[in-house]
Order: sequence, then C-alpha cells, then structure tokens
Amino acid sequence: MKYVLADLVRVRVLRRDRVERELLKAKEHLAEMEKMVPIREKELEDYEKWVDQEIDRQYAELLRQAVRKGSVDDLKENIRIMRSKTPEYVKRVQDAKNDVKKAEEELEAKRKEMEQAHRNLEKLYAHREEWTAEQLKLDEFNSDKELEEAVRQKSV
Repeated sequence: MKYVLADLVRVRVLRRDRVERELLKAKEHLAEMEKMVPIREKELEDYEKWVDQEIDRQYAELLRQAVRKGSVDDLKENIRIMRSKTPEYVKRVQDAKNDVKKAEEELEAKRKEMEQAHRNLEKLYAHREEWTAEQLKLDEFNSDKELEEAVRQKSV
C-alpha cells in the first residue's frame, strides 16, 4: 500500500535538496567574498605607497629644476587629487568587509533553513514508519478477521 503522504515526502526531499544546493552556493559565495578583503586591503596599501612615492618623486623633480611660478601650486593640487582618491580605496575595503558580513548572514540563514528542512523530513519519515507499522497491524487484523470468518462459515 502506498504511503498516504508519499507526495509530501517527495516534495520535502526536493526542498531539502534545493536548500542543500543553496547552502553550498552560499558557502562558495562567502569564500569568494573573504578572498576580496585582502585584495582590497592590498590595493589600498599599494595606492598609499604609490602616492607617497609619487609625491617624493614630484618633489625631487621640482627641486632639480628652476622653480617657475605656479609649480608649487601645481604640486599641491596634484597631491590633493592623489590623496582625494584614498577614501575610494578605503570604501572598497569596507564594502568588501560588508560583503563578507552579508555572505556570513546569508550562510547562517541557509544553515537554519537546512536544519528546518531536515527536521520536517525526519518528522515525515517517523510518521511513515508509524503509519507503516499501523498498516501492517491493520492488514494482520483484517487477515485474522477474514480467517475467522472463513472458519466460522465452514463450521456452519
């Protein structure tokens, strides 16, 4: 006899499998986001080093030449422009860290969803075992009843 909730079991198995795939994707996404943090930090560090080196280079170049009117102002403007880009790199680092945090939260949500899917499926499996045992008892009872009826009819 087919289990009365067999279709529901099939749906719950499919749901669990889907959540497992989503959990794996969430883990992969987190790993990707975690890789980006040191990359962004390195970009910031490299940019800050480059700015410092570029300032030193431009100062040295300025000192080697005869200073013309506006040269110092041009150097100050270049320095301001280069330094003004630093917050963009800092923001990239912070964004990468925020992405990691979001990915961790998504992963935790998927873990909870996975646990719930497993619990729901286990409840159905337990019910199926109980239902199967009851069906066996009922079938046995009905067989005994039929046998008693057959014996009673023979004796009459």
